[in-house]
Amino acid sequence: MWKRFASLPLRGTGERLREHQELVLKSVELLGDLIKACRNEEWAAVRSIAERIAALEREADEVKRRIEMKLYRGTLFVGLKEDFLRLAEALDVVSDKAKDASRVIALREPCHEEIRAFFQYCPNVERLVESTIEIVKEFKRAVRLLDNDSKEALAAAHRVEKSEEMLDDIKLEILMQLTEHEEEFSTLTYLQFRDFILMVDMIADAAEEGSDVLTAMILKASS
Repeated sequence: MWKRFASLPLRGTGERLREHQELVLKSVELLGDLIKACRNEEWAAVRSIAERIAALEREADEVKRRIEMKLYRGTLFVGLKEDFLRLAEALDVVSDKAKDASRVIALREPCHEEIRAFFQYCPNVERLVESTIEIVKEFKRAVRLLDNDSKEALAAAHRVEKSEEMLDDIKLEILMQLTEHEEEFSTLTYLQFRDFILMVDMIADAAEEGSDVLTAMILKASS
């Protein structure tokens, strides 16, 4: 779709964007392994996974810089260059927040009783992470459809938005459960778990922001 509006220096931007997406998705998918390792109190694994997420985030940053250089050298019609930059930035926020979420958990080891209480009183934490991964996957599908089927890309972008709204309800429920049982945790542990939940929610927010950018790009190209 967008290719017919692009100058030759932008050739390869789509490939770079897909490479960026792959790295971002891998970083988010590792949060599933991280929360399982946390539940099992496998702290060496938690720290190792957090380092892998950080490495993927650094690699994604490098790809984003290459995308920016491609955009700088080329031209796009009706403001699509700015939209591509916003799309890359939304992806960048996704990997940034995945890194931040992993570091919050890897920062310190709560005691056994606190870990048990967290997963007992907040049983949907793993669902929150899994649903966030699915939102990022749907965002990736929407971007991949952009060149071939703008109607399906728009539908996928709308699914991201709806899923993010549902995830907000799960996040709120977990935060309420955590606060209800706040006395079960030390202040540091309470803040650690709360910040993790908020960081995961920010991943979904960034994916939803990216889906809004996609929607705008499709509407511009079809006008």
